Amino acid sequence: MADGTLKIFGFEITRTKDKKAIKSIVPPRDDDGAGYVASTTYGSHYGHYINMEGDDSKDNVQLILKYRGSAMHPEADAAIEDIVNESITSMDMKPSITLNLDRVPVSASIKKQMLEEFDNIYNMLNFKELGHDIFRRWYVDGRLYHHLVVDENNLSAGIQEIRYIDAAKIRKVKQVKKKKDPATGAPLIEKVDEFYIFQEKPGSQANAIRLSNDSVSYCTSGLLDEHRKKVVSFLHKALKPITQLRMMEDSLVIYRLARAPERRMFYIDVGNLPRGKA
Repeated sequence: MADGTLKIFGFEITRTKDKKAIKSIVPPRDDDGAGYVASTTYGSHYGHYINMEGDDSKDNVQLILKYRGSAMHPEADAAIEDIVNESITSMDMKPSITLNLDRVPVSASIKKQMLEEFDNIYNMLNFKELGHDIFRRWYVDGRLYHHLVVDENNLSAGIQEIRYIDAAKIRKVKQVKKKKDPATGAPLIEKVDEFYIFQEKPGSQANAIRLSNDSVSYCTSGLLDEHRKKVVSFLHKALKPITQLRMMEDSLVIYRLARAPERRMFYIDVGNLPRGKA
């Protein structure tokens, strides 16, 4: 939500009636791993937020880059390709994915509109040609962002274009507005605002752009770390085995090229060769 000092980039969908805020001393459950930030002044600039759990934005960027590096390993790449090929199939006569609304309790006319819009989004993403790459990005990074481009002068025209956003350059933020309870003095969470921070150079506060919550689509892997505060990829459990495999491959090359490890670790019969030549 925009304030008097900062303009939020992107469009916002105006709700007819906001949900009644219920005050509590703890924030709502965080299922998307965005984390919560607090600011002393409501609507302050993006450089003045205080992360309640510590600033882990750089850790998320490093983790995403580590996932991508692990996916480049030949054995891991082959396994990921098998998973993607089993998940996404391309057929000439049928779409790769369909929307099933059999158990959705809405009227037939609304279902028809939902199916038409689903086909529209399917074509905007060019999923028939790029479905393999889209699914692979989501599987490796553990999250997927898209910018929903609209004509702000004609919002009724709907989404005009869907553009992919690098997961390492954007993060979701939940800003908590607190108010002290006059009776007990306890800090109560009065409101939680959600938005996105886009940075062309991850980790730096310069040139950060604040995007509205409605202008970005965000899809996670659904997996969280042991503290349930950070989204992880499906490759998270494979990081250690891949690292160990790389170490074994590198050490094997050295072991094959040099005889020094054999001479120091094992007894080798060198025959009649002198000690220096052996």
